[in-house]
Amino acid sequence: MENKHSSKRQLFFKDANNHEMNEALRVIRTNLHFLNEKDEDRTVLITSTTPKEGKSTIASNYAMSIAITGKKVLLIDCDIRRPRAHESFGVDFKKGLESVLTDESLVDEVLLKNVEKNLDILPTRNMAHNVTELFLGDRMKTLLKELKGRYNTIVLDTPPLIVASDAAILSKYCDGVVYVVAYDQVAKRELEFGKTMLENAKANIYGFIVNRVDKNGLSYGNYGYYNNNYSYYKDYYTEEGENLSREYIPKKGIKGFVEKLKRDYRRQLSGDQKGKKW
Repeated sequence: MENKHSSKRQLFFKDANNHEMNEALRVIRTNLHFLNEKDEDRTVLITSTTPKEGKSTIASNYAMSIAITGKKVLLIDCDIRRPRAHESFGVDFKKGLESVLTDESLVDEVLLKNVEKNLDILPTRNMAHNVTELFLGDRMKTLLKELKGRYNTIVLDTPPLIVASDAAILSKYCDGVVYVVAYDQVAKRELEFGKTMLENAKANIYGFIVNRVDKNGLSYGNYGYYNNNYSYYKDYYTEEGENLSREYIPKKGIKGFVEKLKRDYRRQLSGDQKGKKW
């Protein structure tokens, strides 16, 4: 493990003042504990429908919530196209999961050990091509079997279902799936699409975590999202798309209200019904 830099995602258990989030994460930890009868060697996969629903933040904090109880945890970044899990912990590395799956490295050579007390990370570097094929082979299944005996819980942070099928494939190797849904962000048809993918893979869906809800029960907004799969893919895996999603900053006051009405109207015309009440 190399030098640390500033983290982009918050670890709520390191913020003693954020009592509400800490308690919410404890509830998630408790519920998942009762859903899984195994006391050790557990594998939990975390995914979402679309990008930026907060799945990596949930994965990192869920892993931390177990680690602080004294149990050994491994967080694996399986989003090889757009790795982000390591950012919560501010670590740098040279090789990761991608090099293990291509037989360039041994797993112990790339594991980041004790990033936090009782928490190890298996990070990954970006690979743009033939990623799904890596997971379809036996190497990932064998790797998880090898690692299970070392940890109480293994948490897999996987890509959104609307841009890759990796989560559905990996669900076959896991005890259960946690599905993160950002409030008022995902259209009904998109959520059904992701759920169907998991059901076709015969995944054991533990349940859904509704994320990005403020204290008043209102969403943080739909800004930066598009109404077709190609746009999601572009937004998720290219710097151009990522920059575009950052460009929009909602205005305040009456101007912001009018602007939101216009955006909602354009979204309805395009058939993108995120936020529609069903």
